[in-house]
Amino acid sequence: MARRITTSTQGVRPVEWRTSPVEEECPAQVPVVTRERNLEAQFATEIAELQRARQSESARARQEGFQEGLRQGKEQSAAEVKNASLRLADAMQEMAAFKKKMRREAEAEVVKLSLAIARRILHREVNADPDSIRGIVHAALEKLGRREILRVRVHTGAVQAIQAILEQAGSSGSIEVVADPRMAAGGLIFETSLGELDASVDTQLNEIQRGFADRLALS
Repeated sequence: MARRITTSTQGVRPVEWRTSPVEEECPAQVPVVTRERNLEAQFATEIAELQRARQSESARARQEGFQEGLRQGKEQSAAEVKNASLRLADAMQEMAAFKKKMRREAEAEVVKLSLAIARRILHREVNADPDSIRGIVHAALEKLGRREILRVRVHTGAVQAIQAILEQAGSSGSIEVVADPRMAAGGLIFETSLGELDASVDTQLNEIQRGFADRLALS
């Protein structure tokens, strides 16, 4: 292809370059892409902040739940310990009361057994030797003092022994000794102008038993 170079500017016109469709659209698209990218970045930032806020809220909620559970657990444990202590105290009181009751019952049984043995021995002694009641007769006379004794009711087999004891004690011969078939061995009742005094062996043993029972009730 031939070329010609000239130095004259006459007849020379500037060349107008046509822009392609792509080149015409690019200047308008650049701001739109930038805005979209900015929005995407902003959305990503907001989403990240929301996620961090949600994580923080979840962590706070978990911590609060843990603390609340810990508090409730402590309160429940304290209540259970208190209830257990109360139950233990009640059990100890019941045990102490039971032991005391068992001790009283055991002592009462020992007293009953001892008195039953004493009653059997005394009855046997009185049946074998009516004069063995001498101590009971003297104790009854001392208790009556100067009261007027009208008569004495005794077991059938002890009339002569009681008369001899009264005479030896210096009691008035006017005291009548009467046999009472309803009385067991060791039976002895003094009738006075002011009432009766039951000095029988069984009565004495019953009084001893009541005394022990009263003492056990107070222990």
